[in-house]
Amino acid sequence: MVRGLKPLFQALPAALAGFLRRPGRSVGRRAEEVGPPGFRWLYGRRGSPLRRALVLGALVLAALAAWVRFGPLPEGFLEPAPHRSARVVDRRGRLLYEALSEREARSAWLGPGELPPVLVQATLAAEDHRFYRHPGLDPLALARAAWHDLRALRVVEGGSTLTQQAVKLLTARRRTLGGKLREMVLALRVEHRLAKGEILALYLNLAPYGNQYAGARAAALGYFGTPVSNLTPAQAAFLAGLPQSPTAFDPYRRLPAAVARQREVLSRMHRLGYLDGASYQRAREERLVFRRVGRPFEAPHFVQKVLAEAGESPPGALRTTLDLDLQREVEGILSVQRPYLSAHGANNAAVVVLDNARGEWLAWEGSGDFFDPAHGGAIDGAATPRQPGSALKPFTYALAFEKGYTPASVLPDVPSHFPTAEPGIAYSPRNYDGAFRGPLRARKALGGSVNVPAVWLLSKVGVADLLDVLRGCGLTSLDRTADYYGYGLTLGDAEVRLDELAAAYAVLARGGRTLRPRSLLPPGGAPEPGGPEGRGVRRAFSAEAAFYVTDILSDPEARAFIFGRGGSLDLPFPVAVKTGTSQAYRDNWTLGYTREVTVGVWVGNFDRSPLVGSSGITGAGPIFNAVMQAAQTRVLGRFPGPADPPLAQPPPGVEPVSLCALSGLRAGPACPSTVVERLAPEGVPPPCSWHAGSAAGSEVAWPAEYQGWARARGRAGGAEERAPSAASSRPRSAGPRSPEGFAVSNPPEGAIYLLDPTLRAEFQALPLRVAAGGPSREVVWSVDGREVGRCRSDQALEWPLVRGDHRVEVRDGTGLRSVATFRVK
Repeated sequence: MVRGLKPLFQALPAALAGFLRRPGRSVGRRAEEVGPPGFRWLYGRRGSPLRRALVLGALVLAALAAWVRFGPLPEGFLEPAPHRSARVVDRRGRLLYEALSEREARSAWLGPGELPPVLVQATLAAEDHRFYRHPGLDPLALARAAWHDLRALRVVEGGSTLTQQAVKLLTARRRTLGGKLREMVLALRVEHRLAKGEILALYLNLAPYGNQYAGARAAALGYFGTPVSNLTPAQAAFLAGLPQSPTAFDPYRRLPAAVARQREVLSRMHRLGYLDGASYQRAREERLVFRRVGRPFEAPHFVQKVLAEAGESPPGALRTTLDLDLQREVEGILSVQRPYLSAHGANNAAVVVLDNARGEWLAWEGSGDFFDPAHGGAIDGAATPRQPGSALKPFTYALAFEKGYTPASVLPDVPSHFPTAEPGIAYSPRNYDGAFRGPLRARKALGGSVNVPAVWLLSKVGVADLLDVLRGCGLTSLDRTADYYGYGLTLGDAEVRLDELAAAYAVLARGGRTLRPRSLLPPGGAPEPGGPEGRGVRRAFSAEAAFYVTDILSDPEARAFIFGRGGSLDLPFPVAVKTGTSQAYRDNWTLGYTREVTVGVWVGNFDRSPLVGSSGITGAGPIFNAVMQAAQTRVLGRFPGPADPPLAQPPPGVEPVSLCALSGLRAGPACPSTVVERLAPEGVPPPCSWHAGSAAGSEVAWPAEYQGWARARGRAGGAEERAPSAASSRPRSAGPRSPEGFAVSNPPEGAIYLLDPTLRAEFQALPLRVAAGGPSREVVWSVDGREVGRCRSDQALEWPLVRGDHRVEVRDGTGLRSVATFRVK
């Protein structure tokens, strides 16, 4: 219609210009042809100036009326986003938090088809009973309001229609004459663009109902705890009366005034025929029961994360993946554990639970108490990078299994030195208890979380490759180079986030496939955009590698020699679990998974103060145990039982093989102890070569790297053992009377040792060794000129590390001696 009026608007200026010229005869031109085309009939020979003026005035008024009615609305005028609060709900629709709208109100949007008749009737009775008979302005109401205002000599009545009130709520206009005129113009234009039902819905979504409720849906839930579809006539009349003056009719402060207003609306409904006599009487007798609704703030760290992901203008309802029941169980578990944690100097704890198959967060607790400002409770520990300790070891082993190692592979747990990126500095890892166990199968090395074999394994597979694996599993905080992290990466000498590490463990639970976790569900149950592939689905590990790691981490016997049995890592059902303790005991972790869920727990302090006598198995472990049982029960709908499928199911082709328990090679008749390991065909080792002879256990042919360890423990066996002399492979000291067959073999000349803050001082000792030819004999060791001990020449003497530059000397009874210098930093 606006396009049809365009020629009229274009011709109007020319018509007015012609009107202002005095019409008359022109040379060669007839009078009736005076004026612009289309308007010459105004200048006929018999036309009078009055007639022309009236017609042009009518045209101007028609054009003005068309502009008023059909003109444009301001950009974004009908956009609901600024007026809608963001409701964050759990996966079942239960409210977690409601973020106020830009107008500082709580609201929930109604569609035109969702308006209950009783609420519509009550609203029309209270505000605009001629709503369906006017075009946006009600002349009768305006006249009545003007008369009342004139009699009172002040503004006592506005005469606004529902459409005008909706416009006023959309524009927040000033109470001036200009503002009122603009409101009237916009009301006419809204009526042109929207159907009556849409205008009603707009008003009922915007109207103020007091106590920060905007819109009837939020008000019905807030005052009565019921959806609008269940409102009674009495309740609907109460709500319909509130927008006139929400403060004056506040039921919590001015109940008599609120009830009087409600009865006035009921009376109007009765007079307009919306209520018959019986219904009207029942509504008057109904006792309104108001409830005081608290403002829920469930899972506050998770809610903050979701709102941040949604951006500055989130949609009205954010349906999350969280399971509120499980979330409350997690919070209860942390509350029960708090006295124990406090006794160990731990003020903060974080827990996450991830659904493995769907990649959805089911529970998320960031600190243990969001409302504890004294200990930084508002900090989200689930998303704060901290050192994970040994919790990174499973990924070193998964990478090694990708490269041909198996759980049967024997790894050296012997004193070792590894080069670092800094010239002259060697990395010499130690185990948690300071002991060395010689040859360890990968199963026991990972199950028992032994440090030295993990570092040795990383030296074979490569730090750069491990970094690629960890980043591919979603650890975004590892943003430095491989040289920066070094071999300590496998021991947790880096900082990672709990949520990302839990998601990486879920990769193992899925058999090696990645799936980026999500916190929000698609609106209305719609399919996921792009499908799972849109969330980074790919294979990070082979099925065999993931199976090997899962099988080891879920094997209580594999960790029993370090952690014992019956502790917090043993659950009533199979769980793959790993602990971690960071430098100086500042953080401890426990992470693990079943087929259904992955649970991650961190315990520590945000101010990085150390814990007291707490480790992953004692601090985070009990929390992990309780949360895992709760999560598994919630997901399955029952407690797991023996009929459930096993956690680690071998891929096709992986079969049990009998192995020598010591060498990890295929068992032979001379092997004194055997174990069964499930291996892929290409991973089956050759026959055992460590045990010789026909009698089981009669001799052990130790490989070179284990011979020194075996001699020191009296386990040399009967086989010939000639290890390469340390003096031939390391720099020898040049002190006087130091023959070729007598030299300090450890420490190497010029070595630099770094104190490890993750280990207790009593476990940080340097084994002093001498390479001495001939029979074993007593030797005397001195450091910096002071005797520190005596031992046999084929044994090592442990010297506690002390910062500084040192000179070590060894001598025997014949006068032979050797000297070496080293540094401890």
